Amino acid sequence: METLVLILANLFGRHYLPPTISPGEETFFQSKVFLDNLPDDFIAAVKEHNWKVATVFGQCILAGSKLADLEKEYQLPLSNINFSGRKCVESGLVDHLMSCCRGRSGINPFACLSGNTDNDLMSMENLSSLMMQTANIPEMHIPLLAYKKTDLFGRKRYLNAYALDFFKHGSLDAIAKDNRFNSGAAFYSLRDFYLTIASLSVSLKELCDTDPVALAFEQLRLTYHEKLHAVWQTV
Repeated sequence: METLVLILANLFGRHYLPPTISPGEETFFQSKVFLDNLPDDFIAAVKEHNWKVATVFGQCILAGSKLADLEKEYQLPLSNINFSGRKCVESGLVDHLMSCCRGRSGINPFACLSGNTDNDLMSMENLSSLMMQTANIPEMHIPLLAYKKTDLFGRKRYLNAYALDFFKHGSLDAIAKDNRFNSGAAFYSLRDFYLTIASLSVSLKELCDTDPVALAFEQLRLTYHEKLHAVWQTV
């Protein structure tokens, strides 16, 4: 059952700890605080999912780039200097820019200067700087799961294990003290996690209420509800 909670916490209970907190630097009393990674077979499944999503959305971005306003794409954002049209044909910068854009129809022309190509769209990294700005798909709408995350300084970000820790010890005070939540925020985060479990349980039972997976989710729902109900009066 703990493995199931670990997987669900990695998928749905994603609260990151501050980058200044690292394993081994502090002592915690009841909670583990740092959430373990997904099991290897699930990481493989996540990688496959991300690859499929990246391929689909990469092609979508390439198709959407045909609707871009190329005149604005060749315009510098602050000075508004425009490098499109024949009037700039004698510019060495424009010649270089134009040559870099051959065969690179889906990315910002200025991003070509860094050696980026349409293939870089498929990696789903630095999308905001690669995509055409007048035919942009916000990154938040691309359903990728980042199973590893770093901050701007390259430090690893760790997921908070509050959902799994609460399942183990059932103490809201420990979540507040060790996992760096205040009591109210801890309860509502745990409640949201429980509601996710309940929603999954209902959906699985509708598919097949005798399936072992559906039964496991229902048992987890009951267990989590019992633990959450026990601390309701303390909030």
